[in-house]
Amino acid sequence: MSFYPATIHQRLKQRQNAGAIENASACGRSASFLCGCSVGFSVRLGEDGKTIESASFNSNGCGYMIAAADVLAGTITGTRLSDLHSLDHDEVFGVVENALEPFPTERRQCADVCIEALRATFADLRATQIEEFAGEKALVCTCFGVLEETIASHISERSLKTTDEVAAICNAGDGCARAGC
Repeated sequence: MSFYPATIHQRLKQRQNAGAIENASACGRSASFLCGCSVGFSVRLGEDGKTIESASFNSNGCGYMIAAADVLAGTITGTRLSDLHSLDHDEVFGVVENALEPFPTERRQCADVCIEALRATFADLRATQIEEFAGEKALVCTCFGVLEETIASHISERSLKTTDEVAAICNAGDGCARAGC
């Protein structure tokens, strides 16, 4: 007999994404002020710098928190950064509930903390990716930290004609444009 619903119990028994990532590209953490538990995520990008090669989590939380974190880490592994669409809270919460089951009202904060930690992870990644702002150089894409001169250089060197071609090379406009911002 389990204290948790079957889907949560099963995820606890067969965690796939728990642990630390060596040479992580970014890490983020959040905690619950209701129960004092925390969760942290780490991600490593692939060689292309555009795809999440691996994601993992660690937590001292309850089964709901651990199950939600495991689902989220598994979901983002293999995903292109531009496909994350700003990690919309309702969309991400829907992913968790679809994989597990609807969370009781008193346990929703367990998934919310996981979502906050995941967002903190990508804020950390974004901070490390933003090119150094130097003098009068224009930062065109704040999502991926791409300077105007970087875009112009790629267009010139590769004879790029469309924004999709530019986005494929340096990600500029690939995040917000797909999210509808």
